[in-house]
Amino acid sequence: MGKGSFVDGKFVEGAEVLKTVSPANGQTIEEVFLADGKTIDKALAAAEKGIGKKPQRENFRILKEILSERSLEIAELIAIEQGKPVQEALAAEIYPSLSYLDFLLRKGEEIIGPKEVPPYETMFAAREGLLLHQATVVNLIVSPWNYPFAIPFLDIVASVFAGAPVIFRPSAKTPLVGLEIAKLFKDAGFPSYSLQVLITGHREVEEILKDPRIGGIFFTGSVETGRKMGELAGRLLKRAVLELGGKDAMVVFEDAPIERAVNGALWAGFMNAGQTCASVERLLLHKKIYREFLSRIKEKVEALRVGHPLEPETDMGPLISKEQREKVLRLIEEAQGKVVTGGRAMEGEGFFMEPTLVLEPPPSSTLWREEVFGPVIAVRSFETEEEAIALANDSKYGLTASVWTASRERARRVAEALQAGAVTVNDHLSSYAEPSAPWGGVKGSGLGRTHGEFALRDAVQIKYIMGDFSRRKKLLWWFPYSPKARKTLLLASQMLFGRGKLRAMLNLIPSIPRLVREVGPAALLSSLGKLIGL
Repeated sequence: MGKGSFVDGKFVEGAEVLKTVSPANGQTIEEVFLADGKTIDKALAAAEKGIGKKPQRENFRILKEILSERSLEIAELIAIEQGKPVQEALAAEIYPSLSYLDFLLRKGEEIIGPKEVPPYETMFAAREGLLLHQATVVNLIVSPWNYPFAIPFLDIVASVFAGAPVIFRPSAKTPLVGLEIAKLFKDAGFPSYSLQVLITGHREVEEILKDPRIGGIFFTGSVETGRKMGELAGRLLKRAVLELGGKDAMVVFEDAPIERAVNGALWAGFMNAGQTCASVERLLLHKKIYREFLSRIKEKVEALRVGHPLEPETDMGPLISKEQREKVLRLIEEAQGKVVTGGRAMEGEGFFMEPTLVLEPPPSSTLWREEVFGPVIAVRSFETEEEAIALANDSKYGLTASVWTASRERARRVAEALQAGAVTVNDHLSSYAEPSAPWGGVKGSGLGRTHGEFALRDAVQIKYIMGDFSRRKKLLWWFPYSPKARKTLLLASQMLFGRGKLRAMLNLIPSIPRLVREVGPAALLSSLGKLIGL
């Protein structure tokens, strides 16, 4: 693998280096060259050459095959550099990426290919309408360290598939995984303009976004940084798709399949050591099942095997850094809730801590209100459906949520009431792996959507083309204006949209020759069809 940024099909060196550290032991894995201004300029110039050029379908097919063949190798790299267990990397990062590639190959052209759109307006009934999705810029993709492969990969392949080249800036904590994506593209034979990977700091990201060749940013990360990126994009009139985290609520009713719900909360709360924007951070339990649920989940939390992410039996790996672990431990201490299990750092190498359950933290505590991004589930009880919805919605975030119940009616009712971009029933988080499902939140969780057809459409500009190939020399609404033309337009609007349709139609009869001449017979037939409900 190259040890520096990937520009115009080559890995390049630089003067300054960045050390990437394994969270499992705190040791340096490798040194990676940082991109300087000259390298960034070369990357932008290389990407610009590919605007509007779609790679061959064969490139994506080969990419899918290579990724499948190297799945274990890449999952192990993710485990070493980011810290999640290998099985988790396979399930949460590699598999969704393969599935989305398959979705693009099967459905992509159907979604963003040219579409004939017959005009709805009766005056344009004889015209032709065409909808195009055109790539006119380079897209900037900035991704976090918690899912260093899947989050950027899905956005990258959607943009490149649509013909919009990508400048990708991976997290400084996981640059090796980012460069592995570059290697995959290179080995799959993609044109050198398709993808540029730049290892940079935050300041350089802002400068890249300001470049006129960049048309938009797909940013996943903290609310604070996301706001800055969104504000800058807004001033520059550039598109910004922002996914900024969550404080997900899992709502468990008294009729829920309790063993399934316990296992679901365990996984969704502690997978990736809780460092997931859609982790279960707030567990809301109906009072009738509160004690039984807590007894079962406490036993299972204490049985989780915390250890090195390369060990096949490890359930939970380390946090990404010592600083992140200290932040999580501080929030637990400040919350003053009842810690029923966990809540401590683990001795030895690496940044490990115990998975933690905190009961009834104060509603005003940071632990309850802010994204913790660690292996902590805060638990509260409720009595009524209305109370549960109010508790779940009492958050500045709104990424995902889940409802656990045996009732389809209740599930639909509560899911519709929850303020979140995605809601799952008797499951949590899994819609991320559904290629056709949109991903994104409401409120403080960001703007826009990725994944599915939305990722393709947000990567491009939509153009509408309307054609009129009739031989009419003048249209009804063109110059010169006249009292007769004004009256004809007024009667036509009354006939089509007003109350006295029949009277207006009768009054229009003297104007039919003019309408045929200046609007066309197709418009008259279309108007008649609307009048009789066709």
